Amino acid sequence: MSGCAIRSPLLVPEFPRAVGASGLVASDLRADLARCSLARRVELHKCVGSTNDEARRLGRVGGQHGALVVAEEQTRGRGRRERRWDSPAGGGIYLSVLLRPPADAAPDYAAGVQLAAGIAIAETITPLVPNPVELVWPNDLFCIGLKMAGVLVEGETTGQGFDFLVCGIGLNVNQAREDFDPALGGVGGSLRMITGEPQDRHALLVRLLFNLESWEQVARAGDGQALAERFVSLSPTSVGCRTQVRTVEGLVEGESVGVTAQGALILKTAAGVREIVVGELERAWRKR
Repeated sequence: MSGCAIRSPLLVPEFPRAVGASGLVASDLRADLARCSLARRVELHKCVGSTNDEARRLGRVGGQHGALVVAEEQTRGRGRRERRWDSPAGGGIYLSVLLRPPADAAPDYAAGVQLAAGIAIAETITPLVPNPVELVWPNDLFCIGLKMAGVLVEGETTGQGFDFLVCGIGLNVNQAREDFDPALGGVGGSLRMITGEPQDRHALLVRLLFNLESWEQVARAGDGQALAERFVSLSPTSVGCRTQVRTVEGLVEGESVGVTAQGALILKTAAGVREIVVGELERAWRKR
């Protein structure tokens, strides 16, 4: 993206809100998400341990596809490897959606949901910021080197396949730099820090859910190739970079050459081409 940021009227409030000055309202969310299949039931909590845990609770008691859990604050928000996700009250968007795959769901539906969530976040915030938004495999989102969002997809199985999935999203919206744990090394960032003004969390959340709905339907249809292509278009490090990925087997290094329809990162290593399904990108840089 070049030039001035494109600002959507939907996403910019008429009067910018101070952080925490105006909370989300359940009735407003239900009204504006009435046509969204991923908000058939909306739970809004002032404070929970983890929205993913709350959505899993709903799944275990028969909750329907599209049950949405939103929290103003999380006390035990988490990302991959049980890392803490700072979730101060009124600062960001913290949500989880309960997803029940169809009986004939593609075997890589869960991987598709993970790609879909990253794409949806990127498409939601790109119109707001003057700098490129970059997805980093497998599910983080950065802007000017600051980590803006993360995705955590968890599933439960009956032994015959996934019974349900929970797609958790954390998006930093109105936090200030001092709201982030110093242990993060200054990598945490928010939309407010980049744009210089508070953002309307309600409008962002609504746009995000409709974007997620569109891409979840692509995953539901089994079109992993379309998801992979869109993900790569938003992820500069996924192609043409010297890349180090931490896996259970250790550090793998090679040149990134894309993402598969199953969500695996493709690396061309000295030992041959590898498709990494589970791992964490530690470093990526352009070859000279």
